[in-house]
Amino acid sequence: MAASPSRTMTEPFFTRQLTSEAQAQATSVDGWEQHYEQLSDGRFEGLSENLHLDFVQVFHEHANRTVLQAGLGRRDTVSLALTSVAGRGSWYCGHDIGGRRLIALSPQREFELLAGAGMDLMAVCIDTAPLAVLARTLFGPGFELRLPEPVPMRQPGFDETEFARLLGSALTLARENLAQLEQPAARHMLSLSLADAVLQCIGCNAFEADLPAGTVTRRHTVAMAREYMQAHADETISVPDLCTATGVSRRALQYAFEDVLRLSPVTYLRVMRLNRVRCELRACVRDTIGDVAARWGFWHLSRFACDYSRLFGELPSATRARWLAESG
Repeated sequence: MAASPSRTMTEPFFTRQLTSEAQAQATSVDGWEQHYEQLSDGRFEGLSENLHLDFVQVFHEHANRTVLQAGLGRRDTVSLALTSVAGRGSWYCGHDIGGRRLIALSPQREFELLAGAGMDLMAVCIDTAPLAVLARTLFGPGFELRLPEPVPMRQPGFDETEFARLLGSALTLARENLAQLEQPAARHMLSLSLADAVLQCIGCNAFEADLPAGTVTRRHTVAMAREYMQAHADETISVPDLCTATGVSRRALQYAFEDVLRLSPVTYLRVMRLNRVRCELRACVRDTIGDVAARWGFWHLSRFACDYSRLFGELPSATRARWLAESG
C-alpha cells in the first residue's frame, strides 16, 4: 500500500453563513487575504461555506451580484477552484471564463477575478508539505511538485464533472453529517481523495497559454489607474488625471476599463468609493454617515444616498442600523 502523507489529526470544523455585503464574503474564507468590491447594482446576497479537514480546506461561494475579487490564497497551499456562471463577461486574471471553468490559485501571486452575478465557486486548498509527500508516492521519488500559476487550466482527460461532484459531496457531508468526519479514517480518506484529484490535474501541463499582448496592455492600464484611484480616493480625480497616471489617451483608458471591468473609469471610481464607505460604516461607528461619505469624496449627500442605495439595495442609514442591531 502506498504511504500516506504524515499529518496531525485535528477535529474537522465547518461554517456556513449568509452575507449581505461583498467584503464580508471576502473575509469569511479563512486564511485568505482578499478584497471584494460589488460592481453591479442591487442588494447583495451571498453564501459562504468552509470545511477544514486535516490538511485540506474546501469552500463554496455564491453571490447574486457582480463582484471584483482580488487577493492571495492561503500560504503554503496548492488551490484549485471550479467556477460556474451563466452568460459572458466574467474573467480570471484576464482570461475570459464562462460556463464551468477550472482555475488555479497561487499563494505567491495575487489573483483577480471578475465574478459575474450568480457565479458559483467551489475550491479546494491542500497544504503543500503533505501534498508533496503524496505526489512522490504516486509519481515516484524524483517527482517535483509544481505550484500552479493563477490562470485557468485545461487538462485533457481530467473529469471536471467528477471533481465538482467530489467537492460537492464533501460540503454536503459537512453540512448534513459533520459527525461522520470526526472519525479519523473517514476524514483522512476524504482528504486523500481531494489531494489525489488535485495532483491528477496539476501533475501535467494543464495551464493555459499567456494572454494576448492587447489584453495584457489593457489589464496593465486598468491596474495602474486603480492603483492611482485608491491612493487618491479622497481627492477629486478627473479623467485627465488618470490619463497622466497611466500614460494613455482618454479613448484608450475608456476602452481598457470597458474591456476589463465592463465599467467606465468614472463609474468604477464611484463604485470603488461606495464600497469603501460601506466597509467604514461598520468599522467607524462613532463617525456620522456624512463624515464617512465626505472622507471618500462624497460631498452631495442626497446624491450619495441615491448612488449608495442603487448599488447596494439599501440606504446607508439602513446599513448602519442593521449592523448596530447585529452587534448588540
